Amino acid sequence: MKYFVFDIDGTLIDSSKVDQWAMRTALAEFGYEFTYEQLIFSFGMPGRRALAKLSIPAERVEPIMARWEALAYDRLDEIPMYDGIPEVIAELRNGGCQCGIVTSRTRLQLEQGIKPIGFTPWFDEIICADDVEHPKPAPDALLECLRRFGCKPEDAVYIGDSEYDMQCAKSAGVKSVLALWGCSEAEKLTSDLRFEHPAEILTLR
Repeated sequence: MKYFVFDIDGTLIDSSKVDQWAMRTALAEFGYEFTYEQLIFSFGMPGRRALAKLSIPAERVEPIMARWEALAYDRLDEIPMYDGIPEVIAELRNGGCQCGIVTSRTRLQLEQGIKPIGFTPWFDEIICADDVEHPKPAPDALLECLRRFGCKPEDAVYIGDSEYDMQCAKSAGVKSVLALWGCSEAEKLTSDLRFEHPAEILTLR
């Protein structure tokens, strides 16, 4: 395997605590109270889609999104990369593999909430939710990444932590790896492979 594509949140970085706190806080400021358990479904899902599933009125979605993002950006320094991720990406690249990202974040969210963390230069291609017509769980973003790589689906693997990631990989015909180090509901998900630690990714080379 020479082509490795990663999700971001819950796969490369442990953003769940900050993101869920920011989401709950923003919703509460607008008068919507939810428990962590009620919101856990949304992790790995585009924010606007999550708010729609919570039946937030359309006219309140953008103000809530803006507040949610602002709260999260204020705590970027609290978001760590998972242990082993930097070393795994470095070894893959040193071994001649290409690495990409397919994320449910928009390009603006990537610029403001991910690039400051500092790891995006490690990746050859990054496809955001608004780079394609149909974001995850549709296969469009992953297929676009593969197109840019110039590789076939059977020559790539997609590593992610959510149901959306696994559905995206399956629809694209790409081998899926469930990142158990960031997955909160592994027993509910189906994947081709399941890894406990990022270092196991290197066995696929």
